[in-house]
Amino acid sequence: MVSQVNTAPVPVPQQLTEKFPWRFIFIAFGISWTCWFFVALTGRNIFTDLEVGIVAVLGGFGPAISGIIMVYRTNDPVFIRDYWRRVFDLRRIGAIWFLPILFLYPATVLLTFLLTGIELDASPLAAMLANPGVLVTTVIFVFIFGPFSEELGWRDYALDWLQARYSAFVSSIILGVIWWAWHLPLLAVTGSFLYENGRDPVFLASYLYVVLLYSVLFTWVYNNNNRSVLAIILLHFSINLTFVIFIIPTELLTYHSFILLAVTALMLWRYGGKHLARGYQVENK
Repeated sequence: MVSQVNTAPVPVPQQLTEKFPWRFIFIAFGISWTCWFFVALTGRNIFTDLEVGIVAVLGGFGPAISGIIMVYRTNDPVFIRDYWRRVFDLRRIGAIWFLPILFLYPATVLLTFLLTGIELDASPLAAMLANPGVLVTTVIFVFIFGPFSEELGWRDYALDWLQARYSAFVSSIILGVIWWAWHLPLLAVTGSFLYENGRDPVFLASYLYVVLLYSVLFTWVYNNNNRSVLAIILLHFSINLTFVIFIIPTELLTYHSFILLAVTALMLWRYGGKHLARGYQVENK
């Protein structure tokens, strides 16, 4: 049997081992895509028009809403309690893990600036530091929209189901493709991060490649911190905030993806693709 020590993942709940969660995906995609297609039809910019901006933000909560619905459908108080504990329990995160969670991504971006010689533009950060109100508002928004609105579904529900059947690496790839596909309607949403460049097939393929790397790294952090969703929310927040405080040229993202690939390859070599975590021991009992 498989036993665990230190930071190895705990057993996947029985409620997630029966069948593929098509209902979860249908609800998540249904909420998000309905909102985003509506916004796309208006042709209005989500950053300059408050009304459509609110609808776009609501669409981003599709995975979280779907995950919560699916968890409460089990009517299992232990399962429900575990779901929320993994979102809010800071003690699940190992102290040393706060370093990669909060600083790995911005550090690799800064390293890319240094290696390529591209001038670092931190003017957005400087502007926010000069206006504490804007800084606080931005941090709250970046934390909620994306990290919190997505990870209560992707990692807090879907990843556990996948890891009940597949290796951690394969689960990450499957979830990464789903995660990438979920974003696709944003290609038609004016003002979204995919709107300007997403129509380029090369960019879209590159975006899939980067999302897959993210997905593997997320599983690595998740599995090494007792299935902590809070750890993933903080990691997701660190990535999104990096894009907000720095102006990152498209050409830099290409170079950065190779550094991210190297980090992922090193992590796979060090931890193995089966669990992406240390601490597993096989015992014959």
